[in-house]
Amino acid sequence: MKIYENRAILRSPFFVEKNMIKTFIFDLGNVIVRFDHSRIVQRIEQFCDFKGDEIYSHFFLSTIVHEYDHGQISSVEFYDKIKQILSLKMSFSEFSDAWNCTFDLEPILPEELIKGLSEKYRLLILSDTNEFHFEFIRENFRALSYFDDYVLSYQVGAIKPAPEIFRAAIEKANCLPEECFFTDDREPNVHGANSVGINAIQFTTTEKFIEDLQRLNLL
Repeated sequence: MKIYENRAILRSPFFVEKNMIKTFIFDLGNVIVRFDHSRIVQRIEQFCDFKGDEIYSHFFLSTIVHEYDHGQISSVEFYDKIKQILSLKMSFSEFSDAWNCTFDLEPILPEELIKGLSEKYRLLILSDTNEFHFEFIRENFRALSYFDDYVLSYQVGAIKPAPEIFRAAIEKANCLPEECFFTDDREPNVHGANSVGINAIQFTTTEKFIEDLQRLNLL
C-alpha cells in the first residue's frame, strides 16, 4: 500500500493509469450529505425531561442506534425503545422528523460532479445508516438518482470497517475489488476497504476530492 502526502490511500497507482476502475463507491455521511447529531438532541430535548448530554448518551453511547443501524430492530421498535427510555412525548411522525433533522439539505458534493461520474462509471452508495435516515436522504437529495445501487448497513447487518459490508459492495459492483474506487471521510473505513482489495482515498473536502480524481486520471 502506498500512502500519498495528501492522505489519499491506494493499493497501487498502476491500475488507474490503465483505466481499470469500473465502479465508484461513495460513503454518504460527510461525503455526499452533511449531518450534525446535535440537531437531533436539541429537537428531542423539547419533548422530554432529559438534558442534552443525557439524550446524546441514550442515543449514541448506548446499543440502541447500533442495533438500528445493523437492522436488528425496526423503525417502530427503535421509536418505541427511545420513547420508553426518555418518556418521550412525541408521535412516530414527530420522532421521524426529529431524527432526520440531523441533515443539512445542501449537499457536499455537487450534483454535476456525481452526474458526470455516473456517465463513466457504475456508482454505488456504501453507508452505515438506518431506514429512517436513508429514506429521508433518498427523498431529499436528487443526486442519489444517479447511483446504480446501495449497500446499507441496516440491510447487510454489518457496519464499516467490517469486511462483510465491503464484500457486499464488491458483489453489488459486479467487478473485481481492484476495479472499485471508494471514498469515505473516516480513515479506518479507508483501511477497511483496502483490506479487501478495494482502492480508496479519505475524503476531506470537495476541492481536494476533485484534485485527487484529476491526479489519478479518474475524471
